Amino acid sequence: MRRILGAATVVALLALGGQAATSAGAVAGQTYVVRQGDTLSSIAARFGTTSSAIVKANRIRNPNLIVIGKKLTIPAGAAASGTAGLPAKLLAHPERLTLRPSFERWSAQYGVPADLLEALAWVESGWQRTVVSRTGATGIGQLQPATVDHVRLLLRNNKLDPTNADDNIRMSARFLRFLLDGTGGDVNLALAAYYQGLRSVRTTPVLAETKQYVATVLAYRPFFR
Repeated sequence: MRRILGAATVVALLALGGQAATSAGAVAGQTYVVRQGDTLSSIAARFGTTSSAIVKANRIRNPNLIVIGKKLTIPAGAAASGTAGLPAKLLAHPERLTLRPSFERWSAQYGVPADLLEALAWVESGWQRTVVSRTGATGIGQLQPATVDHVRLLLRNNKLDPTNADDNIRMSARFLRFLLDGTGGDVNLALAAYYQGLRSVRTTPVLAETKQYVATVLAYRPFFR
């Protein structure tokens, strides 16, 4: 079980770091010079637009090939096409925003709502791959060592690495599916089990801090729709 923020701190977090990035479109309609390490997806995330919108605005023939030093036109008003409404702190880190396809892929694979998985991972780690808790919970989904072992058995894949972003998201999605199945599809109970443990929520009262955790995840869920 993990320690979470108190209710007052959570409210402040929602008001500040979690606020929707409604001003993302204000930086659109300008030019951007491609730098080393850039990809179309990372540039699109930076400006709150999409790769396809940039491709169209610049008549790019090969989206997989962008030249360092090339000036790209960032289409105005494109923010509403996929990133408007996301937490401002997420838009400030485009390298994390590029994880969305992974969330969508594994959510679809295991039949869990993508917005639920994304909100859970946001509360757990802020979508940071390198976060490790005092109890050894690792990565984006803050997977405990025992959870990693359990999901590896479920997937019959011992090579899954919780420090790898895609693997961590995959295991988090599969574990959430396991918890949803174990709670009859009850989202609140599944989230409580993610935090407190499935056996614990089945046999003991749900703790106050667990209830706050569930409320926080659910409060963030609309940001990812």
